[in-house]
Amino acid sequence: KLLVTVYGDKLYFSDIKDLIPTESSSEDSLMLVQKLCEKWAKEQLLVQKAKINLPLNLQDVQSQVDSYEKSLLIYSYQKELLNQKLDTLVDDDEIESYYEKNKQNFVLSGAVVKVNYIKLKKEVPYLWKVQHLFKKEDEESRLLLEDYCYQFADDYYIDDSWLRVDDILKILKDKYNSRKLYEGKSIEFSDIDNYYFLYVKKYLSKGSVSPFEMVRNQINSIIINRRKIDFLKNVEMDLYQNALSKNYVRYEKN
Repeated sequence: KLLVTVYGDKLYFSDIKDLIPTESSSEDSLMLVQKLCEKWAKEQLLVQKAKINLPLNLQDVQSQVDSYEKSLLIYSYQKELLNQKLDTLVDDDEIESYYEKNKQNFVLSGAVVKVNYIKLKKEVPYLWKVQHLFKKEDEESRLLLEDYCYQFADDYYIDDSWLRVDDILKILKDKYNSRKLYEGKSIEFSDIDNYYFLYVKKYLSKGSVSPFEMVRNQINSIIINRRKIDFLKNVEMDLYQNALSKNYVRYEKN
């Protein structure tokens, strides 16, 4: 059954019947058919306008479609190859070797620190324990401090990970006016409700080489990405050489 004609192009019911749910009522089906017809008619009108108004070089979209189809096929094939065959395990020696050879590429854009930071309510017991322990760096002291903080601290950070100084200063903002941190600096202060303790265990200034721990995951990703590039280049070259040897690819002699 013919439904609508636009500039000689025809839309039949058979063209859209698969878009209509079988469980729809007659009224709903009719409404959907009307909407689909209207949508199709508008598209045809826009196509006609485009053919009239666009220059010929912009009307040739088939080459663009072909190019996109090829790119999509190649991408899907390469992705499947990588999923099946690429080795994504990178050992520590390879990561450390890359770091040592490329330190100049891992310069800090801002200062970083390792700190002990503790926030306590003023009524907490055994405050002397924190005052005694928060500047110590041996493992036993760290474990004792962590146990105390777990029980009594409102907020604390005594991990050995590197943090950006800007993030630490944000924590201190409006509580303690400190624009300068350095290795070995300790800060103790309070407000109406809380005590605050900060000890700078390590400090690296802007322009220093990033600590290995900070860039380890980044280097791991770099190595894997390089493997991907090399793997795909080798696959492409092997495919090409094999096709040449079997005369699937022939260059015409001038």
